[in-house]
Amino acid sequence: MNPAWRSLGINFLQYSNISARALRRVVKEEHAILASRRDQMEIKGSKWSPTKASEFVELPMIRTRAKEVSS
Repeated sequence: MNPAWRSLGINFLQYSNISARALRRVVKEEHAILASRRDQMEIKGSKWSPTKASEFVELPMIRTRAKEVSS
């Protein structure tokens, strides 16, 4: 017997993202602010030379299905 999300043709990561988004929509306002902060991404990278890492490099904007996230 397959899980319901698999019969819909999505993988577990997609299923969990949809579930998290639905949960954030119904959370009370006081808790929604904290929950929305968890949805943001912050990504940094650094270029490595053979001896050490250089300074952090800003990465370009990441586009997701739900919204645009700037790093």
